[in-house]
This record gives sequence, C-alpha cells and structure tokens, in this order.
Amino acid sequence: MSVEADLLGVFETHSPDGIRKVLAAGASPTEPIQGMRPVDSLIAMYLRSPRFTECLQVMLDAGATVGDPLLQAILLDDDHGLRQLLAGSSESLKRKLSFTSAFTSCRGVSALHICAEFNSVRCGRVLLENGAEVNARADQDGEIGGHTPIFHTCE
Repeated sequence: MSVEADLLGVFETHSPDGIRKVLAAGASPTEPIQGMRPVDSLIAMYLRSPRFTECLQVMLDAGATVGDPLLQAILLDDDHGLRQLLAGSSESLKRKLSFTSAFTSCRGVSALHICAEFNSVRCGRVLLENGAEVNARADQDGEIGGHTPIFHTCE
C-alpha cells in the first residue's frame, strides 16, 4: 500500500494518531489523492465521530487548509472563532457553502446545515442565537437536495 492509501484508511476510521503516523511516514497533507485534497477527502468520508475535529486539526497543523474560515470554524466546532466571524458580518448566516459529502448532497447549504451534518453543537448554538434559519433549504443537486438543517440532524 502507498502512504496515500494509508492516509485514506486512517481518515476512514478517524484515527488522529494514525494520521500523525502516516504523515510522519511521508504522506503529504496537501498533495491531491485521487484528485482530491486530503482534507477534502477527510471531510467527505462517511464516518461522523467525536474524533473528526481532532483529525481535522492534525491535518491543519501539518499544513492543510480548509480554504474557508466559516467552514473551518464550523468543522472544528470553534464557537469562539465563529463568534468572531459573525461579529465582522452577519452575512455568513446567509452565505451558501458547498462541499463533497458521502452522506447526502451538501451543495448550497447554510452554515447551520454543516453544524447538523458534523454535530457541531457549540457552533449550532451560536448560529441559532444569531438568527440562523432552521428551515433554510439546500440547493437541489440533481434529484437530491433541498434538505433543511433538521434533515441533516436526523440523517
């Protein structure tokens, strides 16, 4: 197996220590694997576990980037960072985000959709306190989509 395949394997199980070991063995935190940035592969995986944020932080500490401060704050469940972003502009509540997800379409979703999808409870509270729309609909993506944050919570 290659270190890239090993990295995908430890992403699949949300193993922060495994990620550290594979990175130490030479896997790149930034070079594409099968056409995707490693951090995007981590985000897209099926598993949703309490270890996700630590896995993401390991990748960020190694030089990976999410590329969007709002998305990064929510994925890390960084309520303090999210409050800072919202203090600068409440437009983040209305902005649509898109990323690849193995579960369901995450095209044209709100920040609250992402909180629900990744169990970012602290950030979800911040968004609700600031007027996030609980019935916001995601964009249609072919025959799927149009889901609300509540759908992602149940999913």
